[in-house]
Amino acid sequence: MRHCPTQAIRVRNGKATIFEDLCVDCGKCLSVCPSGAIQLIVDPVAKISQFKYKVVVPAPALYSQFESSIHPYVIHLALRSLGFDEVVDVATSSLALGNALFEYIKGYRGRLPLISSYCPSIVRLIQVKYPDLVELIVPMDVPREMTAREIRRSYPGKLGLQPDDIGIFYIANCPAKIVSIRQPAEKEESWFDDAFSIKDTYSVLLPHVITIKEEFDESMVPEDFAFSSGWVATGSIIRSVKAENWLAVSGLDHVVQILDDIENSRLRNVAFVEALAHMFGCIGGPLNVENPYVAQSNSTKQRHKYERHTQREHEDVERKLKEGYYSLEHPILPRPTEYFDTDLQTSIKRMKERERVYQRLHQIDCGCCGSPTCKVFAEDFVRGQVKLTDCIFLSQRGEDE
Repeated sequence: MRHCPTQAIRVRNGKATIFEDLCVDCGKCLSVCPSGAIQLIVDPVAKISQFKYKVVVPAPALYSQFESSIHPYVIHLALRSLGFDEVVDVATSSLALGNALFEYIKGYRGRLPLISSYCPSIVRLIQVKYPDLVELIVPMDVPREMTAREIRRSYPGKLGLQPDDIGIFYIANCPAKIVSIRQPAEKEESWFDDAFSIKDTYSVLLPHVITIKEEFDESMVPEDFAFSSGWVATGSIIRSVKAENWLAVSGLDHVVQILDDIENSRLRNVAFVEALAHMFGCIGGPLNVENPYVAQSNSTKQRHKYERHTQREHEDVERKLKEGYYSLEHPILPRPTEYFDTDLQTSIKRMKERERVYQRLHQIDCGCCGSPTCKVFAEDFVRGQVKLTDCIFLSQRGEDE
């Protein structure tokens, strides 16, 4: 309850409840719950059998779960052993989007700093807790969706199949990316058919990786094989374009501090903030299996040993940027919650009532009432979800109104 960055968890009648309108799908509760009571519901990899041609796009964090002596192409071969017909890396899309982002910010003349749209948990956090900052989120799509879009548009003609015969799947490092594929907020529907977690995939993938590695030789790697560690760690976007006045931050607590600074106009001389929900970036996601320190080391070594890009012409990136190729389908808007009403007068009335109740509380955030803080308890009271006597201190004084 205390760890939730948007205070979406309450304890009522001895059970934890998650308010879906406040949840940003960060997976923090998955990581900290001591009894493992919170589980992510995902479909098994076997679901892919319903398609004639199966394409998988692994999150760059998947590679970091394996030691650097394992070539990324071995992981591709292992994924094919699971039943996928083709493995497509996000390397090309990441490179192109990084360059497009650099050009976009260079020509931008509005309010600063802009904020990355790469991490869906951060986008949702801003929608829920910082609605005034929504306009600062860069209106550009993410590498995984761009990769899936290219597959969806080009493969039917290339393979002579109907679009519905081709299944495109993502292997995700965090719940937010799975939710963003199943219930996208910035487009009608995702270009992916579904997503699996790294944790579930790793358990069935590892035996194949071990078997293939025993007979693998680097001469088996095709000439057109492309690999990039991608935007897997904090600062990856900045490093990819060698920007100077950009800031990278990871971990929700730290991101909240930076967003507070932006909201209060305290962050100066920064054009862009690369914000990621998990410490270390995507390699710290709750659906990974490796220790994030080890994963970070693996990723760094893999980048030096195996990274191979498919280059995109700079003019091509600029042309596509002007044509809106990298843009989101719909603008990112504030996310309405149960507390804040679309009626401004009602919202102001609720805020005044919340403040009145808050001043009557001890303001020590003990959590005994089942709300994470006294301020949240006051909000819950205004919503009609608790009574004042649910606060043990007010109950002892016999206050009920």
